Amino acid sequence: MMKSCITVFLVIFIFISPLCSQTLSTDIKFEERIHNFGTILEKNGKVSHSFIFYNSGKTPVVINEVYSGCGCIGRVLSKAPVKPGGKGMITITFNPDYKSGVFSNEIVVYSNNGKEYNRIWVEGIIKPREHPIEDDYPYNFGDGLYLRLKVMAFGYLKPGEAKQMELHYANSTNKEMTLNFVVEGTNGGLKFTNPGKIGAKARGVINFSYTMPVISNDDLVFSLHPYVNNKKLSETLEVKILNGNKLKQKAKQL
Repeated sequence: MMKSCITVFLVIFIFISPLCSQTLSTDIKFEERIHNFGTILEKNGKVSHSFIFYNSGKTPVVINEVYSGCGCIGRVLSKAPVKPGGKGMITITFNPDYKSGVFSNEIVVYSNNGKEYNRIWVEGIIKPREHPIEDDYPYNFGDGLYLRLKVMAFGYLKPGEAKQMELHYANSTNKEMTLNFVVEGTNGGLKFTNPGKIGAKARGVINFSYTMPVISNDDLVFSLHPYVNNKKLSETLEVKILNGNKLKQKAKQL
């Protein structure tokens, strides 16, 4: 007698189902519950692995759905029952696109009209590819300069308190550029070092720090003007600092 085989493929959507009304299946036995892909390259695209399971019970088992919170949905291609002693297969396809580093994703397998469940896992390490500058740096300031921020929001700072922020930048051109930022007006509390020369297609980070004046009761908003190759760009980077005294006053009012 031919044993039933069920294949399930994961595609990219998010569906999460609660386990409140389900019980752990004792009839489905997986050969392995965790598969480690090892190191995978984002540039190579999707990877797949098939989990083999057996029906150790006395009645047929039907896989209804497969869910994952990793940005995938399980779709059962065949709902043929797996007879007692029979074998089934669930194929998991993982998409590493725009992911990086270590991952461990739980997949929940629902069976017998969703009344029972099992858990399996895929894990590994993703080596990211280099994305187009426009993908990683969404703000085009012109003349080849791209930034990750349009507004640098330092949040609430108490008088005398200091905070640091990073500004990531990129040169999208095939030529070296010189990049400098000039503060609008007088805001001596903001400290940073201009990067100066940036190589073609190069990326980098500027570390900013701001110290709130000891005597201050106002929020601060001012601009940084970017200069590329000594040319002032029309787009500006806005800096916002909220005075921590106001937060304290709001708390008292509550």
